[in-house]
Amino acid sequence: TTISAVNEKLYVIGGFASAMWTPVDTVYEYNPKTRKWTEKSRMPTKRGALAASVIGEKIYVVGGANKKNFKLVNTPALEIYDPLKNSWEKLAPMLTPRDHLTTSSVSGKIYAIGGRVNLNFHKNLDTNEVYDPKANRWTRLTPLPTKRSGITSQTLERKILVFGGESGEGTFTENESYDPDTNTWETLLPMPSGRHGL
Repeated sequence: TTISAVNEKLYVIGGFASAMWTPVDTVYEYNPKTRKWTEKSRMPTKRGALAASVIGEKIYVVGGANKKNFKLVNTPALEIYDPLKNSWEKLAPMLTPRDHLTTSSVSGKIYAIGGRVNLNFHKNLDTNEVYDPKANRWTRLTPLPTKRSGITSQTLERKILVFGGESGEGTFTENESYDPDTNTWETLLPMPSGRHGL
């Protein structure tokens, strides 16, 4: 599941339901003023372990895993949700399908970083790709220094800081910073303890 904030409301999108890891396409809006939930237009692609970022007043939902022939497999889907119109639009798919990735937005572009192949943390990725909404195009960038998934990121002073993650060997304490202006990475002070799914 991913959560985004637009116009003082929260949008909970996708995820897995039940112990069977069933991907869902549901969208729920939470209004803190009325303390009420409202079901909205469903996402075109059912998926869990996805990522989302906001540009302007629209939510860009990227990657994740859906089911095909009873198996969980990655989707490269990029779909944009407009809360004002309550509508979805399909955009150019990601170059590298993956799940448990993170996304951040900087200067009107979406950066999709890390992740894993078909929910397997033994197959972590260092992939770093940027989506330009004006051109509707993805571009590969300098890879993440440490292959990891189950990560999170935040933008601070025009740099994207990527935290944590997991692999078959355990959790990560890594804190690595990406500079979109120079397409370079810097290793920063690690977290006090490793964690994933954050």
